[in-house]
Amino acid sequence: MADATLTVPLIPRPGPGTPSGPAPRIDWVAPPQSWVGLSLLNTALRILTLGLYHFWGKTEVRQRIWSAVRINGEPLEYRGTGGELLRGFLVVFFLILLPISIIGFVVPFAVKGHPAAEGSYNLGAWVFLLTLTGIGVHRARRYRLSRTTFRGIRGGLAGRSRGFAWTYFWTMALVPLTLGWLYPYRSLVLYRELTNASRFGDMPFEFHGKSGALYRRFWLLWVGGIALMIGVGAVIASALGPDPKITAQAMTAAKVGQIVGAVLGAYFLFGLLYAWYAAGRLNYFAAHTKLAGASFKLRATVPSLIWLTASNFVLRFLTLGILSPVAEARSMRYIVERLSIEGEIPWERIAQNPDQLLKRGEGLAEALNVDAF
Repeated sequence: MADATLTVPLIPRPGPGTPSGPAPRIDWVAPPQSWVGLSLLNTALRILTLGLYHFWGKTEVRQRIWSAVRINGEPLEYRGTGGELLRGFLVVFFLILLPISIIGFVVPFAVKGHPAAEGSYNLGAWVFLLTLTGIGVHRARRYRLSRTTFRGIRGGLAGRSRGFAWTYFWTMALVPLTLGWLYPYRSLVLYRELTNASRFGDMPFEFHGKSGALYRRFWLLWVGGIALMIGVGAVIASALGPDPKITAQAMTAAKVGQIVGAVLGAYFLFGLLYAWYAAGRLNYFAAHTKLAGASFKLRATVPSLIWLTASNFVLRFLTLGILSPVAEARSMRYIVERLSIEGEIPWERIAQNPDQLLKRGEGLAEALNVDAF
């Protein structure tokens, strides 16, 4: 699908009197308005408008989150609109989702009883949807960066969505074929493609990380996961006994408790291992990302990451998603408060991003329920 663009005038390059100065300071300054109040208001307006306000509510949440991020005391700005998000969703709905739904309803009846045709259809549908997801992630990232400004200078994302979608597809396809071993490589390749294509004004970001550093943690996660599965299997086999025809009546409360305890314990231990891996991955990605002469340092820790993830899950679950804006703000605050910038950014050398603006928002990512970051 071709990108719709809108030409905007360039903002002049800052003059030579604008110094680079010391390393920029990044802070989180919470807005005076209540996140809970905003969440409740958005929910009420969604109900009253039969869901139409969703796009304007999402825009308001982003504007507040972006403005809470300060660089040297100056806020980021989010300049997207609810109308752009709505137009993007409508285009995707009528040109992609509706035809896919019709095809998905009709074709299974046409190929029923023909195993080869059914298999080809299922494989084709999987490939198509996975590729669409990659396109949606790339276009959503491009849209959000193009609507993010600092000191009047826009962000941007270079490259074509189809190229990223191909990488997204083949790396995902190989993850199960390698029993999950490709997972760190995939995350690094996708991050590298998006980061190296990202711009602040006309200044590119750079990422020079290697996947080998991730595998130094991932191997323990992978081996630990296998060991936990074997352990749970052994507990289940012990509880069921040698009789393969064991009935529900023979399953005592003690045996059920033993199995449930083993599953929950394995899940908890695997969560700890994954948090250890994820914290290391976040810190590594930040440390190997650069903008001009500046580098980044993130101090994510295992306990704080577990608390953030678990508490955000509970917050969303218990409120049926109503307080999702609170969880989104907490996630951004977590990153900002642990992120520091080392080195100087040559502000005086950064001109406006020359890319053209997309007219529409991230309809494909919205429809497929995927995020850009």
